[in-house]
Amino acid sequence: MMNRMDIGAKVKTLRSEKGYTLREFAEQCKLSPSLVSQVERNATSPSIQTLIKMGEVLGIPVGRFFEEAEEARKQSVVRREQRRKLELPDHIPVYELLTPAHMDGDVRLLRVVLEAGQYSSSEKVEHHDTETCYVLSGEVHVVFPHTEQRLYAGDTISFRSTTPHQFYNPGLTQTELLLVISSL
Repeated sequence: MMNRMDIGAKVKTLRSEKGYTLREFAEQCKLSPSLVSQVERNATSPSIQTLIKMGEVLGIPVGRFFEEAEEARKQSVVRREQRRKLELPDHIPVYELLTPAHMDGDVRLLRVVLEAGQYSSSEKVEHHDTETCYVLSGEVHVVFPHTEQRLYAGDTISFRSTTPHQFYNPGLTQTELLLVISSL
């Protein structure tokens, strides 16, 4: 059974800890107060771009929104059934965090599964990290604003995530990726 994250409560707690009112926080993030309220109440799931904006205003890496309770931070082994699954509305593929929550600020290891013809997100995303992508199986195109890199099983690409990017599976079968995301 995969754990579901209570992102809304974490956003509200972190916002409050920084002393922002909901309206001030929304303004700093360039988001509507109603969207921030919906996220905090878990009435809607935030897009990755929304989480990136919130993280930048709060001065934290996006992974912090997915941290577990303090008791769970002592865990250093993540069993298959204990993987944290990221469920974001503009990210249809399966994203599983393979690293323990207490490591989210430094290095995050993710397993990404893209079905045939699937993109990683509805638009290119950017964040303040470095990414390395290793193709476990299948084929993936890493799409940047002015170029595209084709990768096959066994290939690796590394890049600064400040460049807008998305992954695309052009094949007829499922593609499985291993992403290593580290803070700049």
